[in-house]
Amino acid sequence: MSFFSLSQTITEKFNFLSLSENFDTINKLWTTVANADNLFIVQEGEYILNRKTNVSPFALIADYENNLSTFRLITSLKLERTQSDEGSIGVIFMAQPGGAGGLILEINPLSQYRIRQIVNQSYKNITGDSRSSGWVTSKFIKPAFSYNLFEIRTVGGKYDVYINNNFMLSFSEPEYKSGKFGLVIGPCTKARADFLYLFSTDKTFDTATADISNTSSPELKQPAGPNIIELAESIINLKTQINRISEENEDLRKTIQAMKSDDEEVEAQKRNYEKTIKSLQAKIDKSSFTFDSLMKINQSLLKYKEMVAGNENSDLIISLSKNLKSEKEQNEILQKQNKELADSLKLIKSELAKKGISKPQPEENPKMEETPSQNQKNFSLPK
Repeated sequence: MSFFSLSQTITEKFNFLSLSENFDTINKLWTTVANADNLFIVQEGEYILNRKTNVSPFALIADYENNLSTFRLITSLKLERTQSDEGSIGVIFMAQPGGAGGLILEINPLSQYRIRQIVNQSYKNITGDSRSSGWVTSKFIKPAFSYNLFEIRTVGGKYDVYINNNFMLSFSEPEYKSGKFGLVIGPCTKARADFLYLFSTDKTFDTATADISNTSSPELKQPAGPNIIELAESIINLKTQINRISEENEDLRKTIQAMKSDDEEVEAQKRNYEKTIKSLQAKIDKSSFTFDSLMKINQSLLKYKEMVAGNENSDLIISLSKNLKSEKEQNEILQKQNKELADSLKLIKSELAKKGISKPQPEENPKMEETPSQNQKNFSLPK
């Protein structure tokens, strides 16, 4: 039966380096594949992991026979993106042959971690509960696109777990005496591994160790001394610092890009403001022109007001002057229409004369009738 606690249980010192992997070159330890489901390649000092299918997670077990029951495993992993609720990246350790057992420490994009055990082809949560699928939120876990440092220490079936040099929990699982290790990536997930180191104690040191400078030939007969341990620790610290500086540089780059975008937005707003100002200036010019015209009209009317200055009915006189002007304009129109009618009448008379139709002559002394004649009844003015 496994259990966990919130206090450290392992105090041993791991003074020997059993394996170092910086992913500088392709070697037989790790799977490289490119197909419809997976893309796993070593490139530029990183192990790039891309699980394309959404069917299930995938375990990449290192081709290394780990017979250690006491060890310290350190690796740096970065979760880049995922399109699945089960997206994650982590490390598997104490993996038993045929998938009969093993322990998995993994993180997700929500700054959560969990530890699960493989039991009878299914999972048993060591952290969390069934409702959370074992996930536990932690402030020590960095978000996506940032490297997180995993560390597992084990002695005699007891395990201490650290993330980013922060102690997370201890748990016990005495069933496993030894087992393989590797990486686990969730479905529809892309991630990267920066390095992986395996340390051991002098009591249980395995003679099959890896040279820190040659990971492609993990065969040494002599244990690594303190200088190698110090070098390995220095490399881990330096790589961790490099990753942190890279993340800070990326943040700065994003900040600069955001500032550039803000500047572009300010320029766009400035152009819009200038356009608005031009439009308003055009309206002002138009209003000024209208105002000038009204001032001229007002100036012409001012003459009449000055003529009747001191008269209490001056405003009324001005109003009457305006009405008189309007009546004159109407009179001119009517005179024009009258002239046109007169011209039309002359034209009609001329046509009648050409046709030999003369106008009847009136009697010298016409007799006045008391009632209108028939011709008078049928007469009407032209419209």
